[in-house]
This record gives sequence, structure tokens and C-alpha cells, in this order.
Amino acid sequence: MKKTKIREQKRAGFTLVEMLVIIGIIAILATALVSGAGHMKRVAERTRAQRMVDDVKVALNLYLQSEREWHDTLIERLETDADVSSLLNKNKLLDVVVPDDVINSTSLDRFGLLDEWGRQSLRRNPNISSATQSGEDGIQIREHRIQFRLDTNYDGYVDAGEGSPMGLRIRGNVIVWSRGPDGQDDFSSSNPKARGRYPYDDLISWEHAKVLSDQ
Repeated sequence: MKKTKIREQKRAGFTLVEMLVIIGIIAILATALVSGAGHMKRVAERTRAQRMVDDVKVALNLYLQSEREWHDTLIERLETDADVSSLLNKNKLLDVVVPDDVINSTSLDRFGLLDEWGRQSLRRNPNISSATQSGEDGIQIREHRIQFRLDTNYDGYVDAGEGSPMGLRIRGNVIVWSRGPDGQDDFSSSNPKARGRYPYDDLISWEHAKVLSDQ
């Protein structure tokens, strides 16, 4: 009698264990990808914010070189509100768009020169109509204006008497900073996250390691 050969059927697909291994690998890769993308986004935000801080510092220094003294508008203010931004724009030192009709405008500069996080809030919520209103993060839009202090006595230093942060004495005609995503000054005692970690998330125009004490 002829023996019938039974052909072994080739196994198709994956076992349950193999599927679980593959799913685990995909999950790990997806987590790494999301984490990496988030890190890249934060780096890009900080890079743009630092560039804005540096641009404002350059603009203010150029203004002083040209005019030999600070304008009253600059001396009377500590942040780049609409009036300061308009003055720098008028002197062709900064490319900002501050319209006369702020209420009905959609310009990202309508409340003054905002840092990266303030501009993001306006992009997400273009209907914000007042500089005192909060963005989606609950932080008032005005807290995201670029901050600055001037050497108003023209001695080559911005010191405590001129509103320098933490009473520090910093070499230069002007110092500029962004308060970062939390909208708070790192050198303020009201910001618990920043205590002992200055600068915590602020973007500054000076080298904090080389600051001179005013005391």
C-alpha cells in the first residue's frame, strides 16, 4: 500500500508572544519619538525667545548710540509695551506692527512686543482684546512682554537704583529678558520654582555668572 505523505502546512502569521513583543517595540519607539519632538519644540521656542531678547537689546543700544540719551518713553517704562515698540519701529530699529486701532487688530504686536509664549497665546486665541486678559495658560498676556532696564545715569552699569533685577549691578547700557513660559521673573521671590535656580526659565541678555553685586 502506498503511503500518503502528509505535507506540513507552513505556519502563517505571528504567535501571541511575537505580537506582544512587536507592539512593545512600537510603543517604545512612539514614546521616544513623542518625547524627542517635545524636546525639539521646547528648544525651538527658547531659541526664538532668546533671539527676540537679543534683538531688543541691539535695538535699544543702537537707539542710545544714535540719540545720545534715552527717550522719556523708554525711561518711564520697564517693558516693551505698545508705546515702546512704536518708538523703536518709528526709528527703524525693530520690525513690529503696533496699529492705531489695537482693539480691532489681529497683529501679534498689538499689545507690545511679546515673547514667544505670549505670541503663541495670541495665535491660539486671536480674540483676546485686552493686554490684561489671560491666555490659555492662565497667564496674563502682559506678563509675556519683553522686559528691559536702562542705564539711566549713563555710568556704564544698570544697577539696583535703576530697577536692576535682584539689586544686581550689571555692566552695560541696557539689559533685556523674557520671563519665559511661566510669565514670572526668576529673580522674584514670588516665583517658588525659581528659588536657587536663577535663571530658571527666563531668557536673559547678560551673563548671570559674571554679574557684579551692588552691595
